[in-house]
Amino acid sequence: MKKIDTRKVQILKLIIEEYIQTGEITGSKSLLKKYDLQVSSATIRNDMAALEKMGLIFQPYNSAGRLPTTRGLRVFVDYLMEQMPGVFLEAEQAVVERAVDARLDDTLYLLVSRLMKITNEITFACIPSLGANYYLGISNFLEKNTVTMGSNVYNIIKVLENKYHFIDLLKGLDIGDKVSVFIGEENIFPDLESCTMVVKKINIEGKEGYLGILGSLKMDYAFNIAAMRNVL
Repeated sequence: MKKIDTRKVQILKLIIEEYIQTGEITGSKSLLKKYDLQVSSATIRNDMAALEKMGLIFQPYNSAGRLPTTRGLRVFVDYLMEQMPGVFLEAEQAVVERAVDARLDDTLYLLVSRLMKITNEITFACIPSLGANYYLGISNFLEKNTVTMGSNVYNIIKVLENKYHFIDLLKGLDIGDKVSVFIGEENIFPDLESCTMVVKKINIEGKEGYLGILGSLKMDYAFNIAAMRNVL
């Protein structure tokens, strides 16, 4: 990441955290009102202009506020986000451990179900060699995002419903054993450019597959990544 001075880093982090919490644009006045930044509104506006030139935030329409770009969100996830400890309660972890000892179909369903209940996002698991593909949380996704994402939500559902299409997407991404995060256009299918996918490889009964979360660009990155790290 190109070196940015400390104050601009703080401004970028606050804009993204506000976006994740509210989904709304953030302006200099709202930052001054909410946080003790000890600088003038003009200074914050100048910092925002600099961050915009770097491609980390953008100004939608003619509003005074800013939103993060995909590049800005990537910088946040890679460098600025505070890591969270495991988010599974002991009872939840016990269920997951029992799932691993169950039949493969039951294991996949239980993993997806528990992950969905914890994150309140679309969650999925698939084993390409078996053509197995499970996903839950569509209603949660629609309820949270239909207003802000419009018709894009239905394009996302179409991708999920075509399981072979979705498996091809996963195979085309550089996914390792550790949790990978694909933000916006980093997803190779245009229909998923308004989403973030958090995913990792899994191996159950010798069968390799994928387990993941699909949500909006304003998902709770720290929480969802922590959930993925601890689910299996």
